[in-house]
Amino acid sequence: MIRAEYTRFMQTLRDENATVSVRKIANLVAARIDDLIPLTTHQGKRIKKVVELAQENWENIPIEIPPVNQQEAAEAIQISRLKSMEVGPFRGFARQETFDLNNRLVLIYGPNGTGKSSFCEALEYALLGNVAEAENKRFRDQNDYLRNAFVNQLTLPSVLASDRDGNDVVVNQNESAFRFCFVEKNRIDNFSRIAAQAPAKQTELIATLFGLDAFTEFVRNFTSEIGEQYIDLHGKQSTLLAHKKLKLQGAQEQIEASTRELQRIEAEELKLATSYQKDISFENLKTELNGDNGSPGLIQQLEWDLRQPPPQKSNLSASKLEKMGDEVNSLIDQLGGNEQQLADASHQVSFKQLYEAVVELRQGSEDFCPACQTPLSEAAVNPYTLAAQELTNLKHLAELQQSGEQLEKRALQVIFKISQLLNSCVSLNASNNPLKPFELTDNQPDLQWWLSLFEELHDKRTAWQHLSEQVKRLEENDATIDEAIEFRNTQQCQLEHLRDISRQVTVLITQKQTALDNYARAQSLIDNFQEENAKLIEGVEVEKSVVARNQEIASAYALFVRKLVNYSRALPTHLVSDLGELVVQFYNAFNRNDAQSELLENVKLPLAANHRLKIAFKHQPEQFFDALHILSEGHVRCLGLAILLAKNFKENAPILIFDDPVNAIDDEHRHSIRRTLFEDQYFEAKQIILTCHGEEFFKDIQNLLSAEDARSSKKVTFLPMHGEQHIRVDFNCSPRNYILAAQRHIERNEIREALSKSRQALESLAKGKVWRYVHSNGDGNLSIKLRSPTAPIELRNLTEQLRSRIQRVDFSDPNKEAVYEPINSLLGINGGSREWRYLNKGTHEEADREEFDKGTVEEILATLAALDEALA
Repeated sequence: MIRAEYTRFMQTLRDENATVSVRKIANLVAARIDDLIPLTTHQGKRIKKVVELAQENWENIPIEIPPVNQQEAAEAIQISRLKSMEVGPFRGFARQETFDLNNRLVLIYGPNGTGKSSFCEALEYALLGNVAEAENKRFRDQNDYLRNAFVNQLTLPSVLASDRDGNDVVVNQNESAFRFCFVEKNRIDNFSRIAAQAPAKQTELIATLFGLDAFTEFVRNFTSEIGEQYIDLHGKQSTLLAHKKLKLQGAQEQIEASTRELQRIEAEELKLATSYQKDISFENLKTELNGDNGSPGLIQQLEWDLRQPPPQKSNLSASKLEKMGDEVNSLIDQLGGNEQQLADASHQVSFKQLYEAVVELRQGSEDFCPACQTPLSEAAVNPYTLAAQELTNLKHLAELQQSGEQLEKRALQVIFKISQLLNSCVSLNASNNPLKPFELTDNQPDLQWWLSLFEELHDKRTAWQHLSEQVKRLEENDATIDEAIEFRNTQQCQLEHLRDISRQVTVLITQKQTALDNYARAQSLIDNFQEENAKLIEGVEVEKSVVARNQEIASAYALFVRKLVNYSRALPTHLVSDLGELVVQFYNAFNRNDAQSELLENVKLPLAANHRLKIAFKHQPEQFFDALHILSEGHVRCLGLAILLAKNFKENAPILIFDDPVNAIDDEHRHSIRRTLFEDQYFEAKQIILTCHGEEFFKDIQNLLSAEDARSSKKVTFLPMHGEQHIRVDFNCSPRNYILAAQRHIERNEIREALSKSRQALESLAKGKVWRYVHSNGDGNLSIKLRSPTAPIELRNLTEQLRSRIQRVDFSDPNKEAVYEPINSLLGINGGSREWRYLNKGTHEEADREEFDKGTVEEILATLAALDEALA
């Protein structure tokens, strides 16, 4: 299918006068189509293969599109029917079988799995040259699909046919001529499935119905254009040269930019030098800050000065020392007065101590006197109470003692500070210091130490005088150190300022060097470009032809794909553009038993993107509906079948090959479809080859036909294999037409079986052909009594009513006697004919009854045959 459809596409390139390059791409794809079909857009597999094939042999690819063999197509169209087919080994056929197909009707029955599909695929390959199922299952080599697996052999089927003059001709494979001969159940299934599940994809319905899915998928896997990742469209060396020229252009721009940068840096240098000192150059500024030729600059000198530690301050004060001395003297004076008061009240102090002792002894002997152990109850005065009262009276002595202790403590604290001051003086002036003997390192000073400071030394001076003088000198030295620290802080600020200027100098030096380097490199690139790229420039000239070829391939491919995609999208329009009226006729024929309001007046098939399948009903011919929205799946299947049959009819295809309509169509519509195929006039001139897996459908077709047509038709049964590895075929299967079956039983002297089949023949004729005959020519509305709600129509009652309708004067068929007489003969004038009794007796089981008269049974059969012939 893919190859055939692609071949038809190629013919459009002849008509469109496509460019030479586009025709080359088309011929390339045609020559390697088997290699390209399995490749998809995944990871660019197909486009990579196309590029590889095109680059390998572009100059030698043919530029002309080969024409279709018109003679072969013309011969195929002249075929009137197929006569025979030899098949095997092929698919399920392990050995050769010869099928006699020399009849207008070829009916094939077989349960599922018995080989009907292998038979249809043999016909498909013999007529079309391919099998769609092999393409759908992505067999790279179709022969692998067709080969019989058990014997691992393949013999391609051959078909013999009759032309319009009755001559035998060997059928040549011609997909264009025979592709509309096949009606496959899978396509109708897919048509209804897409319709039911994906309304937005209705434009794909027609492609699915005509088996174009594989071709559509084949087209879809061509990327729209060849990207630069697959083909060199600019030339790698040309790109490299252009890139280098860009660098050359960049070099010139770099020179200009570097020049501007140097000018900016020069201005910045002047500005920085002037901000530091008027009339100094940038170079002198660098030297002054950082030094030159081993001479230190200002920054280095300041850093060396600031690395020297500053002198240590004593933080001593002569005034504070004097103040502390005065404070100690005052405290000592107060302490002396306190001690004098305590001496004056010394006797009271003894009593105070006594009373305190008594109070402390109370816890040990609370009920006795602590001195004489007299019970307190016998004592004149309670000693504990008396002691407590007297201690209250002597409270001022306690306060006086406590005040003395506080004065001494305060005096010692101040004396300790003075000793620390003295220690500082000794540590800061250790050489021959007269205060050295008074230095305390481990001991605490006391009042005696303080008094020793005022004793006259060998130099006629006291230690206190020496201490006061030394503290004064150290205080004056601290003032000098403060001035030095202030100067040091000034130097630190100056150093930070100079360092900041130095950093700016360094930045400008770095920027200037960078600009000079960039300038030098850019100038070098310009000076050396031609010499360094001589080979590259030569390579660019060489590859120009390759790039030109690649550009031609890419351009041709993009145009080719656009044409292919447009062709694929237009296929549905091309296939069904003029089928609307025929589709309506066939659809209504399939639904002839529906109400008039459910029959179609018009149908609009989806012919372009975003078009929908629309229908209008007879009672509302102007209003169109979305078919997939309102039709059931069964009716959608009917619509799909109607499109396929309309195309077969419109193309005047010589054959109609129907693969298992039982699977394709629901039960409700099978009867009407049988009548359309075998009773209506549409296909009376075509050979119909029909396979089915339903025995009832197989039987119903044969009884819809006249006995003569059923006899002349070819009937084949495919039998279950029962463990065999070859398809079993019964070429002489029993007829399912009741009249033919009855005649076969008569020939074998099976009288009862003949009567049973005769009864079934009459039931089939009466309920089918006779009743429709009466309805067409008279009043077909019958009033029939039933024994119960579920009871079937009684054959006798039905047949008598049909006879009465035919007997009426107003019955329109002038040849009604040919139908009336056989019915009347079977019923008898008074309803008690021997023939009717035979029909009843031959149907029901009855032991020990008399034998049937063969002659009578033959008369019944002859009568039924006459009735069947009259209704044919």
